[in-house]
Amino acid sequence: MVLTGLVLAFVLWAGVQYLQKRASGLDTGSGSGIGSGTEAPTDNSTIPAPIAGQFDHSPAGILSATQTGLQFLLMGTGVSGAGISLQSKRNEIARTKVNASGEWQLGFSYDLQNEPSALDVLMVTPDGHQIRSDQSLFIIPNPHALSTAEEDTIMSSDGSDARKALLLLTAPGANSRVLQTPYDGLPQEDGFSIEVIDYDNSGGVIFSGSANRHGKVRIYAGDNLVGESYVDSDGRWSLIFGNIMPLGEYKISAELVVDETSASRLTLPFARMRPLFELENSPKILVQSLDDRIQIGRALFGGGYQYSVVYAPEALTEN
Repeated sequence: MVLTGLVLAFVLWAGVQYLQKRASGLDTGSGSGIGSGTEAPTDNSTIPAPIAGQFDHSPAGILSATQTGLQFLLMGTGVSGAGISLQSKRNEIARTKVNASGEWQLGFSYDLQNEPSALDVLMVTPDGHQIRSDQSLFIIPNPHALSTAEEDTIMSSDGSDARKALLLLTAPGANSRVLQTPYDGLPQEDGFSIEVIDYDNSGGVIFSGSANRHGKVRIYAGDNLVGESYVDSDGRWSLIFGNIMPLGEYKISAELVVDETSASRLTLPFARMRPLFELENSPKILVQSLDDRIQIGRALFGGGYQYSVVYAPEALTEN
């Protein structure tokens, strides 16, 4: 019995010593996080080495577009060394390369007698990745322009090119940008302008424009206040709303408020385009041209349609 007791005592003593050593080992680890009882390996072979030739896979972007007669010039950004392919209906119409500063420019000609076109940018990075931009540049020939059969450039009475196309830069879910208007300018007053009204079949809408003063922008549908936003540091403003634009004709107003005082108010006529649906033989681009506005309906890559309205200055009505 004495021998048995000694054996049990020795076993208990050994167990206590083992647990104390294990606890001591946990305390000497990093101790800064849960489960940090073992030291990080110091063998460099276990740390993944960076992969050579990795590149930024952000899509290329279009910054500006200009027109001289039948010639167009695009400027944008992309991954240094990448190839840029400008495409229409997935067919390449021009190509260039991104320079060391991450910038590119590309010139091409376009027959203004053609139907409206949507141009997309496909970038191929130096490591072989193909990245299609979510931006699309729409070229909408001026429906009121003179025939192009006479001269390459036809000047209007005020010295401007009478055949200037509408160059509209779009992206799904974002406000469109007018890179060039066929009119004398945009509807504006004292540096406050409405650039585009974008909307979809459900009545969701994006109002956007610019201002040369910081302030609050209020949007009205008829006499009803829809919402408000602020002019940002770049002089841009936009407001996004869901399911608020009913069918029918009514007036839209944008008001710039500076120091709680109405500085400018722009009022335009508005009517939603008849909704387009994804049916067989449905148009991918539908243009509605009036004397004071151009309205464009377009199919989106992921499904659905988006619409944009660009106004002439003459569209402004009395407040």
